[in-house]
Amino acid sequence: DRPEAMMAAWSILPMLLGLTVAAKKANGPNIVMIVADDLGWNDVSLHGSPQIPTPNIDAIAKRGVHLTNYHVQPVCTPTRSTFLSGRHVIHTGIYMPFSQGTALRLNLSYTLLPQYLQKLGYNTAAIGKWHLGQNVLKALPTGRGFESYLGYWSGAEDYYTHMVKNGYDFQEGTECAPEHNGTYSTYTFAERAVQTIAEAGKNATNPLFLYLAFQNVHWPLEAPQEYLARFTHIPNRERQYVAAMTAILDEAVGNVTQAINDHLPNTLVIFTSDNGGPVQDEGTMSNNYPLRGGKNTIWNGGTNVVGMIAGAGIQNPGRVSHEKMHASDWLPSLVSMACGCDWTTLIPENEPPYLHGDGMNVWDMLSTGSASPREWVLHEAHPQDMPYADTIHGNGLTVGDWKIVNLQKEPEPGWYPPPGQDPNNTPYTISCGAPPKLNASECHGADNFCLFNITADPCEHHNVAQEHPDIVQQLKGQLAQFQATAVPPVVDEGCDPVINAQGCWRPCDAVGDA
Repeated sequence: DRPEAMMAAWSILPMLLGLTVAAKKANGPNIVMIVADDLGWNDVSLHGSPQIPTPNIDAIAKRGVHLTNYHVQPVCTPTRSTFLSGRHVIHTGIYMPFSQGTALRLNLSYTLLPQYLQKLGYNTAAIGKWHLGQNVLKALPTGRGFESYLGYWSGAEDYYTHMVKNGYDFQEGTECAPEHNGTYSTYTFAERAVQTIAEAGKNATNPLFLYLAFQNVHWPLEAPQEYLARFTHIPNRERQYVAAMTAILDEAVGNVTQAINDHLPNTLVIFTSDNGGPVQDEGTMSNNYPLRGGKNTIWNGGTNVVGMIAGAGIQNPGRVSHEKMHASDWLPSLVSMACGCDWTTLIPENEPPYLHGDGMNVWDMLSTGSASPREWVLHEAHPQDMPYADTIHGNGLTVGDWKIVNLQKEPEPGWYPPPGQDPNNTPYTISCGAPPKLNASECHGADNFCLFNITADPCEHHNVAQEHPDIVQQLKGQLAQFQATAVPPVVDEGCDPVINAQGCWRPCDAVGDA
């Protein structure tokens, strides 16, 4: 029952916004935010690797803005919570993914992006992966501002059976949806997205915000044989699966962008990965090369990810932007764009305060190509009195050209070209030359900071801390400002989700035993 395969050329024409603010209601464009899971920097052909053709993903950047200096958090729940809350993980306490079956959740007192957009008259829908809490009904997508939802609440599950930890997790709204058992999730998500877009085109009274979070290319490595057959020339089975799963993702993106072109031409489209790809740590084989590291690291391979935006309001399309942007910037930028106002005027009176380190409005940079107001990117920070062993991924900050890092968790410390590809004969869009011999203890240990000129050395080959101790101290001082407001990791709140008599994962307050 999957949508027909399309390698669709995408032809949304850019247009200038003419927003007027009347009682803070939007007459703005539709917004479709597409999130890929664990997509590596060079798992798209846009970045120079021809191993996996991704014409539909590439087309978004070519017809919009290709974001080359765009950073997220090094792993999924932290990034997703940042997308939707506009708050940095140092203030949400979400440094690591939520384990299935726990009572971890994104703070219920935060106003999320769909809730802001609802206030402006948007209809809101979420499809795909959630992973921001599932123990109570208020923590679910439909409790956080999405009027409809189809997907899974957990972080990873079987693509066909939708089983995770002995329970079935595929949901329609707040109810278990067993009719999707046996269907590859990407087909279901793309089909529902196309339907949602078509319906919005017929009922165009209010603009649509669609949050579409695909499962691909997160493990488990599963793909239909017809896609695997395209990549048998790759001399590594795990890499074949990643390639096949990326090809399915690209096809789904093509279906969605074609539906937008057909039904909702006044649409702003965002495509982003949630983190860099895992290379060797999770039994899979993504490609971040020539960037250093991967998922679960604060090297560039973990945080500098595939990102792009196109469509309504984007002037001078076909741009490549090297301006700094962070995952937390989507909320203030999109809300400001949608209302044609200062987004902070929409913050509820009882909202927990936004702090230094949280998102900035970078809409002018995105829409016109002007300079970004963001001069720094905070990768991760922890209270200065926290024991080094508890600092999760570590502490890292980029200011201007310079990046300091002190690492704790580092499963993928080096540079990993994919099997079947000669890096010396591949036209990567980032060129750094051959990497140096790996120093596995580099940047480790309490207060052992490395320093990189990230503009001249985006692949983080050369630690120049000894040559520039003054810059290290200056950046440590700036990092300390963020550490001063950093909070410890979030803890369980309330009852755990449960598996009901039908074998479905359920919020504990939906089965009478909260």
